[in-house]
Amino acid sequence: MTKNLKMYCKNIVLFALLLGLLLIPISTALATSVDRTSVCNLEGFPGKTIEQEITLEGTSPEERSGFWYTHYKEVEGNDGKMDITGWITIEPKDYTIKQGEIKSFTVKVKIPKDAGQGLWGATSEEAGKEGHSGERRTYIVFKDAITGGNVYSGLLLPISVKVLKSPNPLAPVINFVKQNIIIILLSIIIIVMAVFFLKRRKRVN
Repeated sequence: MTKNLKMYCKNIVLFALLLGLLLIPISTALATSVDRTSVCNLEGFPGKTIEQEITLEGTSPEERSGFWYTHYKEVEGNDGKMDITGWITIEPKDYTIKQGEIKSFTVKVKIPKDAGQGLWGATSEEAGKEGHSGERRTYIVFKDAITGGNVYSGLLLPISVKVLKSPNPLAPVINFVKQNIIIILLSIIIIVMAVFFLKRRKRVN
């Protein structure tokens, strides 16, 4: 009886393992791989546009057709800094990709002129790290399917932006003066001397 019980338990375990393997979803996202899992903590000033390159590689034997879009994960209690989908464009938006082919895309993030300083698109600078999905709010997404098919796979890539404090508009001028102070001083001395000699010459004449 004990032997039969052990055999029965062994069969149950094997059955459970097989059932588990059958129930595990096979990720078709591997049909197209991406070179990064997040686009978090990009930095820029209000009114400026940030650009980030992303590449996809075809790993499926069949040609795949796909597209990019943005997604906002709304969570109760969010403020207006969490949804930055309106800032983002991906070029090109649509694509086809074959096995072994690598294609590059440009993510453009246009920061509004009135955007306040701080983190936008996520609740934490850790949002791009594994285990921090609860801190993600804005995503860029690619989806593709076998060309002509309708079964799509893809991946959500969290994206966030650290808006920096607007720089002093006079900063470029100040930096130029600092870097060229000797030349500027010599130029001033030459101009002053030239004016002095011209006035003196007029008096003599």
